[in-house]
Formats: sequence, C-alpha cells, structure tokens
Amino acid sequence: MSGSFDPRLKAHELPRDTLLELWRRTVDAHEKLSITWQAAISDKYGAAVADEAALAGWPRKATGASPKELFYDDLRFIVAATELQPDMLTVAKRDQAETPPELSTGRSWFKLLTSLPRSPGSSGSKRGAPKWVGTPGRVAGRLRGQGIQLGFTVLLKAWQSSQGAKPLPIDIDDFERKVANDFDRKTLALLWNYAALAYMLGTDRWYTQMKKRYGDEEAQRLEKEVWLDRGAAEHDLQIGIDAIGVQGTNVEALLRGFQFSPGEVGIINVEFELKDENHGVMTHHTCPALDRFEHFDDVRLKHCCSICLAGMPISGEMLNKKIACKPLKLPPRVDSNDIACKWEYTLTDAD
Repeated sequence: MSGSFDPRLKAHELPRDTLLELWRRTVDAHEKLSITWQAAISDKYGAAVADEAALAGWPRKATGASPKELFYDDLRFIVAATELQPDMLTVAKRDQAETPPELSTGRSWFKLLTSLPRSPGSSGSKRGAPKWVGTPGRVAGRLRGQGIQLGFTVLLKAWQSSQGAKPLPIDIDDFERKVANDFDRKTLALLWNYAALAYMLGTDRWYTQMKKRYGDEEAQRLEKEVWLDRGAAEHDLQIGIDAIGVQGTNVEALLRGFQFSPGEVGIINVEFELKDENHGVMTHHTCPALDRFEHFDDVRLKHCCSICLAGMPISGEMLNKKIACKPLKLPPRVDSNDIACKWEYTLTDAD
C-alpha cells in the first residue's frame, strides 16, 4: 500500500488482497507460534514433556490432526468465546458481517454452556470499562477478573472435552476457497480479528501447561524466551509490515506495521498518533491481560507488562536500530476510565 499513514484506517477499508494476505499470514503464525513454544520446551525439558503439553492443550493432536485443522478448531472456539464476550474483538464488530456458519454450527457443548448461569464478568460489557473506580473498587475489579478467568476456563474445558476423536465438521478447502473468492471485505476483516485472537490464544495454552508442571516462574521464563529471545514479537510485527507492504524505516513505517499486526491491534484497542514521520505515540486504551488479571493475579499481570516493556523497544529496533521507545504510562490504572498504557517512539539522527 502507498500513501501517508492514516491512524483511523479500519481493517474493512483495506484492499481485499491485503486482507487476504493478513488472513493467510495470521493463519500461518498460529502454527509458527506453536512450533516456537514446543522448541523452547523441548530444549529445556525434552520432547516428551513438550508433546504432553501440546496434547493437553490440543486434544485432537492425538488423532493426528494437522496444524491447519488445529487452527480451525481454535478459530471456532474464538467465535464461541466472542459470542459470550464480544468486546474481545478489537478491529471488527460481530454485527458488521455474518459469521460464516461453518464456524458456529455443531456446537452442542456451547449450547449446554450458555444454558448455565453466567459468571461475573462473562457477559459482554463495554470494552475498557471495568466495574471498579480507584482503590475502593479493587474488590469489584477482582471479582470481574475472576469472572473472566472462570468463564474462559469453563468454556475452554467444555470445548476441549468435545474434541476427542470427533472429526472437524468443516470442509477446510471449501472454506478457504470462499475466503479467497467469495467473502466481502467486512467479512474478511471480521475473520481476521477472529484469527488474530485464535493465534494469540496459543501462548496462553502453553503457559497454562507449563505453570501446572513447573510453576509461575518457569512458565514466565519460557514465555519471555518465546516472545523475546526466539523472535515471536518481531515476527508478529513483520506480519503487518509484510502484508501492508510497508516501506521505509522511520517511525511512520513502524506505526503502519503495528496498525495491522495481529498480536497488537488484533487483541488490543490501540490509538495511533503520528506527530511527524520520526515521532509517534501508541495508546493502548484496553488490554486483555489488564482486563483479565487486574486486582486478581498481580504476578501474571506484572509478567505480561514485563514482556511489553522489553518487547515494545525491540519492535522499533527491528525496523531501525535508531528508533527509541519510552513508556509514557503503565499500569496500574487510576480508575475505570484510565488507559492501559502509552508508548512513545522517536527516531533520532535520521539519515
């Protein structure tokens, strides 16, 4: 794509070919992230432990399901999860297009789950409006986080128990033909948002399995290794850069890459401000880690923020070693109207 940076550009306004490229690269990233996690665990604990963790996260591996089939399993799970909590979607709205029926049919497990009483925080509330205000609201915030965590855990267990040896009720080749030829841009944008969430879901699965086996500290070490040392954060930014066709190595080019990186805008509500081509600011109005762990699991929240503190500068340096990153605002939030965090990028001594 050519032209100047438009911070308000919506995913469904992208050219259709660009949306297809984002979709394909994000689908591939789902497998690549899993391979990276498995390699990190294998190198530390051996292939047997890595295989056990993978099987616990994706039961259909036992039946020889392909990486593409596992992606579509996760995609269907995300479609169900966003039906319960639509504010998970960040660059699309569920009602902007019809979700293809292939992704939502045959879900007896989901119908059973939705017939149960809702847990606190499991219904779709306005994104960025946790029900607490300041210190006196910590109890409400903790209950909300517990509700989100419980709802996610119950949904995941119901989904996993439904897999087993049951074949995936979707013709993947036919669906991908429709993606390539039939779906309009608003449908593709919605599918890409689903895909971004499915891709990022994987890291939570691996983390959970390592935590069960070795505790928080080791799970955190492995997650940092995957995203920082083994390059998952850089690869995520590269998806946006390559799909959009970003040119240049200044801050404007960096923000254009971030603008459609699935692990950034695909899961976080981001506002971009380009002051000039060498100076820009990114504001994260909401963050799924903050929503989930705030006032509930300070250890996990601190860990998630530590990855961003290391990863955000690395992203700028990947494009240009002279791009510096400074956090302007970090958690904790002051109240429910506060932003999650804010980051400033500057390029000094530009050629």
